[in-house]
Amino acid sequence: MIVAHKHLFDWHVMTAQPANALCAIAACLLSASEDTGLPIATLDCIPVAASILADLLPHLPIRPDSIGCPYSTNKQDGSLNRIVLCIPPHHVAFSADEEASCQALCDALHIKLPRLTNWLYAAVALYNAGVGGKAVVLMPQTSLSRSAWRMGQQDFIDRKYIEAIVALPETISAVADDPRQPPQHRLGTAAYDTLVILSRPESRPASNQIAFVLPHEINLFTSRNRNSNPAEMSVAYENVIDNGYLLTPLRYREDYLSFSDSVRLGDVATITRGVSKARLRSLRSLAISSLGGLEPTSDGSAPVAYLTSKDFEHGYDYCHLIQTGTYPSSLYFAAQDIETVGIAPFIDDGVLLSRTGAPFKACRLDRTSFAHQTGAYLIADNLYRIQPSSDLDADYLLAFFSSTPGQQALSRTANSSTTMQQISPNDLRDMLIPLPPLEQQHVIAARYQNQLDRIVDMERQRADLVAERDSWFPIAL
Repeated sequence: MIVAHKHLFDWHVMTAQPANALCAIAACLLSASEDTGLPIATLDCIPVAASILADLLPHLPIRPDSIGCPYSTNKQDGSLNRIVLCIPPHHVAFSADEEASCQALCDALHIKLPRLTNWLYAAVALYNAGVGGKAVVLMPQTSLSRSAWRMGQQDFIDRKYIEAIVALPETISAVADDPRQPPQHRLGTAAYDTLVILSRPESRPASNQIAFVLPHEINLFTSRNRNSNPAEMSVAYENVIDNGYLLTPLRYREDYLSFSDSVRLGDVATITRGVSKARLRSLRSLAISSLGGLEPTSDGSAPVAYLTSKDFEHGYDYCHLIQTGTYPSSLYFAAQDIETVGIAPFIDDGVLLSRTGAPFKACRLDRTSFAHQTGAYLIADNLYRIQPSSDLDADYLLAFFSSTPGQQALSRTANSSTTMQQISPNDLRDMLIPLPPLEQQHVIAARYQNQLDRIVDMERQRADLVAERDSWFPIAL
C-alpha cells in the first residue's frame, strides 16, 4: 500500500510563492501549449496544488481545465491530448481501487508502479496528457538524486519519457495544516525547485535527448521550439544512463555552480560515516554519578565519548566554546572495551553533520570538547565526520552548514526516498560548496566564533531570566 495523505480539500494552506519561479512555470506551460496547439489542464490533487495554482493563474492567459478523476483508466480516444500540470503531494494513501487503477495506468505506460510519490504522479500526469500531450510536473531535486532513481525515474528514462529537466530560479513552498491527522502529522511542508517535462518519444523529434535547463536559460528554452534546444542544454539518454540514471542538472551542466568558486566537498575534505549503536550494544557505558562525576575505567585510561545527532547543539564549535564550559552530552565507554569490538575512534577535531534533516545539524569538536576528559570519541551512524584538508577552514565549513544557503544546498543534495531527507556519503562528497581564498575563510570563521560567543552569552542570560521568573512562585514544602 502506498502511504500518506490524499484529497484533503479542507486543509488550511499557507504559501509564499516567489514570482520568478511562477513566471518560469507559466512560461514553460505556455511554450508547450504553443508548440503543440494543445490546451492546459491540471490534476486535481491536493490543496497545496490549489494554493500554488491560485498564485500561478495571474501568469496564464486563461484558467486551465481541471482533471477531476486523474486515476481513471478509461482510455481516451486521442482527442483529449493536453498539457497537464501536476503538483504532487509528498505522500498519498490510496484506496485499493485507486492503487489498482494506478497499477493499470502504469501498465499502459509500460513502467513499474513508482515507489516515490512524485514519480507516481508523474505517471498519472503523463497518462492523462494523452499520446500527443505533455506532462509538466513540479518536483524537488531530491527526487532526481542518486538514491531516488530506484524509487522512480529509471523506467521513465528507459522508456525515453523525459523531455526536459528545468531548474527553477527559486524554491516554491507551501505549508498545509490537515486537522484530520494526529497532531504530530498535521503540518506538512511541500517544496519544489524543478520542473520535469515528460512526453511520449514518438511525439517529439529529439527523442534521444533530455534538455537540462538552468534558471538563467528558461527564457531561451521557452522562446523557441523545444525540438531545437541549444546543444549545451541537450544530454543524450545514453549519457544519463551511464551516470546512474541521475537527473540532477549539476551532474551534466558543469557551468552551473550554486556558488562562486565552488568545489566538491570530497575534493577538500575526508568524509567518514559513524558506527551503529548496535555495535556497542554488548558494551556497558560508564556511569555518571548524581554529582556529575564519571565512573573511572578499570585500567585507568581515558574513556571514549560517543555522540548521536541529539547530543549537540546545531552550529556550535565545541573546540572554541570549551572556554565557556559549553559541552555536548554523550555516553562514555572504556577504551579497552571499544578496542575489543574492533572500532577505531577519532582523536583529531572534525566537523560533524547529521545524515538526516531538517535541519541538517552540524557542529565541530575534538577529544577535548567533552565535560569529562576523554582520549578519543566516536559518532553514531546518523552522523558524518568531515575532516577538512589544509585548503578548508573547519569553522568556515561549520558557518556554511549553519547558514540558510548551506542548509538549502544540503536539502538539494539529500534524497527523499523515505519520509525524511537523507544524504548519502557519495552525494555529500559530490556536494558543491563555496571556497573563497583561505584568508577570507579565516575572516568568516573568526566572525562566526564571535557570533557563537554572543549566542552562548544570550543563552545564559535567558536561563538566568527563567530562574528569576520561577523564583517569583516559591513552592511551599
